[in-house]
Amino acid sequence: MDYYDICMKKILLPLFIIISQVNFAQKSNQVDFIKANASIDFDISQRKILGNVTYNFNVKSEVDTIRIDAKNMQIQSVLIDGKSAGFKYDKKQIKLFSGYKMGDNQLTIKYNTIPKQTVYFIGTGNDLQIWTQGQGKYTSHWLPSFDDYNEKVIYNLSISFDKNYQVVANGVLSNKKNNGNVSTWNYVMTDPMSSYLLMFAIGKYDVTTQKSTSGTPIESYLKSSDKSKYETTYKYTKQMFDFLEKETRYNYPWKIYRNIPVEDFLYSGMENTTSTIFNQDFVVDKIGVVDRSYVNVNAHEMAHQWFGDLITAKTSKDHWLQEGFATFYALLAEREFFGDDYFYWELYEMAENIQKESKNAKNTVLVSEGATTITYYQKGAWALFVLRNLIGDNNFQTAVKNYLDKYAFKNATTDDFLNEVSQITSFNKEKFKKEWLTNSSFDIKQALFLLKNNPLIQQYLELVEKQNLPFELKKDYLLNALKNSPYEQVKREVVFQLHNVPYSEAKEFYDYIAQTDNIKVRQALVQIIKEIPNEYLESYQSFLNDGSYITQEIALKNLWYQRPDLRHQILDVSKNWQGFNDKNLRITWLMLALATENYQLENKPNWYKELEGYAYSKYNSNVRMNAISAMWFLNQYDSNTLPHLVNALVSHKPQFRKFGREAIISLCTKNEFKKHFNDLIPYLPEDEHEALQKLMDEINKVE
Repeated sequence: MDYYDICMKKILLPLFIIISQVNFAQKSNQVDFIKANASIDFDISQRKILGNVTYNFNVKSEVDTIRIDAKNMQIQSVLIDGKSAGFKYDKKQIKLFSGYKMGDNQLTIKYNTIPKQTVYFIGTGNDLQIWTQGQGKYTSHWLPSFDDYNEKVIYNLSISFDKNYQVVANGVLSNKKNNGNVSTWNYVMTDPMSSYLLMFAIGKYDVTTQKSTSGTPIESYLKSSDKSKYETTYKYTKQMFDFLEKETRYNYPWKIYRNIPVEDFLYSGMENTTSTIFNQDFVVDKIGVVDRSYVNVNAHEMAHQWFGDLITAKTSKDHWLQEGFATFYALLAEREFFGDDYFYWELYEMAENIQKESKNAKNTVLVSEGATTITYYQKGAWALFVLRNLIGDNNFQTAVKNYLDKYAFKNATTDDFLNEVSQITSFNKEKFKKEWLTNSSFDIKQALFLLKNNPLIQQYLELVEKQNLPFELKKDYLLNALKNSPYEQVKREVVFQLHNVPYSEAKEFYDYIAQTDNIKVRQALVQIIKEIPNEYLESYQSFLNDGSYITQEIALKNLWYQRPDLRHQILDVSKNWQGFNDKNLRITWLMLALATENYQLENKPNWYKELEGYAYSKYNSNVRMNAISAMWFLNQYDSNTLPHLVNALVSHKPQFRKFGREAIISLCTKNEFKKHFNDLIPYLPEDEHEALQKLMDEINKVE
């Protein structure tokens, strides 16, 4: 099973491609958009938005055309100060050419649209969720706005919807008005932001509210069915908020903060101003949290409220000012909870990632357009770690405080930040830029020098040096490290160095690990065992009871494959397992139960029906991919998977679209499947029809 990157908290998502920004917006010295009041309603049957937005703007000097980005909308009216304005619309921009005057103006746009992206309608009935993802420059798909993130506006949103749902948008809820079965939620902001940070989320949630030490309300949302997962999902939320205020020496810049989980989110999380949306997969119970924690993503998105939302990068080249800062400050927050060893270990793993990336022919220059994700996030964090060590903690904190004070609610460049550092302390700015910001390589020697005094890193590196030694020469050293090292990472490395060692030689290690209660060390052993020794069978079966859904799945599969005589027994033990949000354990169990001879034959039709049911669009894309993969395990050419693969082609989730596309291409190497897909095209809904036709044209062209 693919546990995908979101299982690994060190991978700081959301993963965004940074596109060079063409500034179509008018120059700020000509026109200044100040405030927007928008109202949103819905036609759910068509997934249509019915909108109205009023902008207050000031014309400072003569301008031929004023542009507002608006993608694929039906523009019903455009008024300036209550009168029809002269405009043109090309499905990309509203271009105003008359009706405005020097000084203050009021622009009102009435429109409707069926967004092709940015607004996502997930589920139906009580499971319905509607949410936005505007990172980059995508808000203009649902609201006439500005793809230029240098145009900052105070946005107020009013949203009308079924009163039985929760509706969330940026800012403070000023009031909620009821009109029969429909309520209107009015959200207000007091300070400007870039329009890509606009959001709304609609769903059925329970809300828990805390207050930070400074008095800011912190709202945490969960579905009612997930209320038991509050503590494991939102652990440390208040503490990290308090820490970030203290560390930045700058009070939280907005009036409220929220976390809202949504199904099938495109990435891990998104730092919308005041209201982070994050992936439902991070809503975990006490077992799931062992392998999948929201803590790092939570801290990362929260840090963006300062770095990205308060101060936004002026150009794509400066994107690290957002992602590098958020990554570094999230790590500083985690250091408060998990200690120095955790902090330095995370930096070490980042250093390895950056070093590998720098050896590939990719853009790893930090201050540049289109650099890799690891570059912006992790190399950016490393640059700040180096800078902090170079100038000292207090100087670093002071420089950041001054930077936040000076550029609050504005845009900034890399030099703007470095100039604030130069005001505090004398450091070689150009040397730092050359070594860390404009250099495609990574100074691994300097990195290790900064880490080597940490005892965990010291012991781990000493152990790594022994990887290529014969086992008999390092056995005593490894055993001592396994039994006596205080570091989980060191113990896991010991286990990984056993992967080619015969059981007869490593028995003492195996026996010790079977008795330890360290879940991660036990998981490492499960991961390396290719064949279960007969003498170790009883101990191996104990891994089925571990508090890790990953460990349980690996152990279940290995026992099923290697011990046919125990299949009925282990299936009985695991019959009620569910696992993560992607139902990894339940789907694995159904797959193995259906593949097991003479196991509850009377139940197999219902089990298959359940398994195939998980492939339908009612479930999120990860559940669907797991179910389809399990069906293929049972029958490589199960025709029941074919409609689901076609449906995947129109999914909003890029990973699922890729999954469906690659599967159809593979199946079409057989003529009977190629014929099936071609014959299916005329009977499909319009979107699936177009998507499959396009893919089949590609396949036919290649042949």
